[in-house]
Amino acid sequence: MSLATRCRKALSLATNRFEQSLLLDTLGSFFARTHEWDHAIRAWQLAPLAEPFRRDALSGIVKIHLACAFEAIESGLKALAELKQNPEFSLCLPGNDLQLTQGAEKELLKFKRGIEKVLPEKVRKDLGISSQRIDDPRPESGL
Repeated sequence: MSLATRCRKALSLATNRFEQSLLLDTLGSFFARTHEWDHAIRAWQLAPLAEPFRRDALSGIVKIHLACAFEAIESGLKALAELKQNPEFSLCLPGNDLQLTQGAEKELLKFKRGIEKVLPEKVRKDLGISSQRIDDPRPESGL
């Protein structure tokens, strides 16, 4: 956390927009790696877009939103896996509940594959997301 403290202090002393941009990008990257995504987004949103680090700031914000979606998918898949192991009383016709669960699982896996294409494993790891967090029926992809 000393890096973040030093960057914040240096930011108050920055004499031009380039220095601000550099420090805000450093803060955003640090917060993203430490899974403090709200702080990372705030830092990158403050970065002056007229400076060279605009791409890092804008793509960093998008990556964090994708990482949030990825974690939501993982959580949903875990809940569905638990539901399949311990089915609860349902008002659905016999067999329909399993079909509904499988349909939801199929849709979440489709979203997950899409995010994996634009947010490779190395980037997810940099954002603090571990690979294969739940029992995924698909083999590990080579991303």
